[in-house]
Amino acid sequence: MKEFKKRKINNQSGAAMLIAIVFFLFISLAIISGLVSPSIREVANASTNLNSKKSYFLAESGTEDAIYRIKKSMTISESETITLNSNSVITTIITLPGNTKEVSSLGNVFGYQRKTKATLSTDIGVSFNYGVHAGEGGLQMDNNTRVIGNVYANGDIVGTSGGATITETAIVAGATGKIDAVSVNGDANAHFLEDITVGRNSFSASLLRGTVAGNAVSDSISSCTINGNATYDTQTSCTILGSQTTPNPTNYVDPSPVPFPISDAQITAWEQEAIAGGTISSQTYNSGSQTLGPKKINGNLTLNNTAELIMTGTIWVTGKVYFNNSSKVRLSPSYGNTSGVLLAGVKGSTSAGEIELNNSSFASGSGQPGSYLMFLSQRVGTSDAIDLENNITAGIAYAPYGTIEITNNNAGVKEATGWRVHLQNNSTITYESGLPDVNFTGGPSGAWSVQGWGESE
Repeated sequence: MKEFKKRKINNQSGAAMLIAIVFFLFISLAIISGLVSPSIREVANASTNLNSKKSYFLAESGTEDAIYRIKKSMTISESETITLNSNSVITTIITLPGNTKEVSSLGNVFGYQRKTKATLSTDIGVSFNYGVHAGEGGLQMDNNTRVIGNVYANGDIVGTSGGATITETAIVAGATGKIDAVSVNGDANAHFLEDITVGRNSFSASLLRGTVAGNAVSDSISSCTINGNATYDTQTSCTILGSQTTPNPTNYVDPSPVPFPISDAQITAWEQEAIAGGTISSQTYNSGSQTLGPKKINGNLTLNNTAELIMTGTIWVTGKVYFNNSSKVRLSPSYGNTSGVLLAGVKGSTSAGEIELNNSSFASGSGQPGSYLMFLSQRVGTSDAIDLENNITAGIAYAPYGTIEITNNNAGVKEATGWRVHLQNNSTITYESGLPDVNFTGGPSGAWSVQGWGESE
């Protein structure tokens, strides 16, 4: 009995030990599992992130390869597949209106996909910051002419008869520049101001005469009525309704000349773009609708009556451009929101390159906001480089070496830049808000630039 009891007690003790060991194992496994699971998840997450990054850089590689081929004018199809390290990237190229291409690449590494997209264009950005930008020849304004916008002139701004008005700021560069007989509804800044009406502020270091509705700052003022404040060194016979400050402020500096926004190199690039489309002789269209461009015309371009010309690329006319009697020229819808150029003349020529629109002729962009047609004349000298007459509607007139003549009866443009600009009776320049950021299609193949690049998915 004693032996039996002893054995029974020993068996029960072994069972308890076994149960304790099992519990210990379960607890140990739970602890180990708790410790190992986060590590396993971190390893899995690290693997996912690594594969995702590989997919992203794979997509970037596809995009970079396509952009390189496009910029170097190498052969490339609309869809390309590249395999790197046993993984593939599919690159798709879409051609959009306005000389724009969209390049998208989809990278795939073990089912993890990343997509990048880039936009390329051959656009050339040009900023037209003034309604009129005149060179040393200045701006002449005749009876009832208006510039609805700002004016910057490297020469004088002169009104020759009543009603000449600039609705915003007028600035004349240089120590001898003047604004004379013009109503300026914004600020006026010139070395010499005479017989003007200024809507807000005027600044001068020499002489101010006339009626100033706002403030005046000048070295010397005489025979004037100033409804606002006046700061001057000396004054004679002036009525000053606001406060007076003397002497003339010492920090006044004459404005410096501002260069024109388009370089000769860019004009040459547009000529080359036209040449790339082929060269033809003089063209005359008397009716109907014609499509042309890019093209070089070795001679003249003439549109009569109600003929319409649709430009599909840059046109360079070595002779004269003449649009008459309700004829129309406009950019093709393929330009989208970009702008186009019609050039005339040969660099350095004093005879070739005149552009003339008259009798209700009409010029426009593609119809999209921000699209303009620019007439660019290379004619040199005081003779008319661009002549716009009688109820015409145009976009941008640009004559860096000659005169822009806007003549009579409500002829008007959006912007005029020329060595000399002359507004005749009742003509108006109406500046538009989109002109500081005008994008022209330009440059032969290989001139592609990246406009945007980033991950799309």
